[in-house]
Amino acid sequence: MKKRVYFFLILFLSSLASAEFNDGKLTKFIEFDLASTTSHGIEQYNTLFSSEFGLVSHWWEGITGFQAYDDSFDFTLGVQTWFPLTNWYFETARIALGAGGIYHFQRYKDISSEHDYIFNTTFRYQSKSGTTISFYGGYAGKATKIDALPSSVAWIYDDYPEAGMLIDKIWQNGFEIYFHHTLNDLYRYPLFCSPQYKLGAAINLDSGLRYSGDIALRIADGYAASPYIDSLILKLSARFTF
Repeated sequence: MKKRVYFFLILFLSSLASAEFNDGKLTKFIEFDLASTTSHGIEQYNTLFSSEFGLVSHWWEGITGFQAYDDSFDFTLGVQTWFPLTNWYFETARIALGAGGIYHFQRYKDISSEHDYIFNTTFRYQSKSGTTISFYGGYAGKATKIDALPSSVAWIYDDYPEAGMLIDKIWQNGFEIYFHHTLNDLYRYPLFCSPQYKLGAAINLDSGLRYSGDIALRIADGYAASPYIDSLILKLSARFTF
């Protein structure tokens, strides 16, 4: 069933941005993650391994990654660009508007295959003191193939609005706190109205290493009258930027 597509101009996006959004340098990073699910949702009592590689420059950024455990495999590719005509510099900060897209593939063993795609616009504010605030929103689509369905039912299609926000703050000593409120994360793309809340902290070292930990809580029907916890995931990450 089709839904109206709503556009939001709000998101706080952090860890992918880092300082290169302001200083014009090209930065690369590689990250490794170890996550643990709990008794909520379809990923119950699993240990999830994932890895990402990213590029961040003054005018564009990209990320690719994969996640795997016994019954599932995910692959994600994302790209973001900033428009010169909607780019403003201030003495202590930069504000820019841009657009981007995400492609995600998921395979559940003997159950289903899923393709997700997102097109959105992004507003981002970043100060030289280490505060990043971004807002994004746009359109998302999903194509799912269920193994148990007959071949005559090839694909199930859905489309829905997509939006999110994030706040990130890095202090001069390298300590970082971030908060996300989004409708998806890098490897999970539920249909509309299942928002995720993520709170985390990190330490950034002069060597380029970043160690972080966060907790992500997903609420199914989160904007409805009878929401319930659909997912609770704990994650530890190590990143090297060069």
